[in-house]
Amino acid sequence: MTDIIWGTATKILDNSSFELNVTHRKDENKNNYSDNEIIVFTEIDIVSIPSDPNMRTVQQIENALKDKFIKCEIMSRSENSDLVCKVFHSGAGGY
Repeated sequence: MTDIIWGTATKILDNSSFELNVTHRKDENKNNYSDNEIIVFTEIDIVSIPSDPNMRTVQQIENALKDKFIKCEIMSRSENSDLVCKVFHSGAGGY
């Protein structure tokens, strides 16, 4: 099973990464996650953000993610400890 965390995107770093204030963690997660994580997204399922990273702007990412409740399906942790994830807007109930 994939580890999943949820939280609010607090700061957009570039067109493929942001800071996440982690508020929820799936009970079955295999790993531990801090209250603040850097998320690097490889896939994003948000209509207003182009799937092609070369077509994205920081402003598009900021408009779509900043201060929003986000779901992150964790694929791996990078060499510099960032989480590599698939990113989604979270549902009405938060999950």
